[in-house]
Amino acid sequence: MRRISRFRRRNSGDLARDRLHLILAADRTDCSPEMMDMVREDLARAVSRYMEIDRRGVEIQIREETAATGRRVPALYASIPILRMGNKGIYG
Repeated sequence: MRRISRFRRRNSGDLARDRLHLILAADRTDCSPEMMDMVREDLARAVSRYMEIDRRGVEIQIREETAATGRRVPALYASIPILRMGNKGIYG
């Protein structure tokens, strides 16, 4: 049931919370919210070449991870809801 709730229409509180998360992530990575929006859109555009996705549900996060070298580095995580895997794209 939790999966279905991701596809429902989002209210202004949800949108404001997501925008705040985006601003906080941008602040931690020294990357503007506009740049984060552009990254999200670019990822959605690239993935949608190969499968049908819910573009409004695409979420990205930047977290700090430990690299193989032991150094702390930013890592990009994306959640992209897939609607249909069909024969889209050159590899379909």
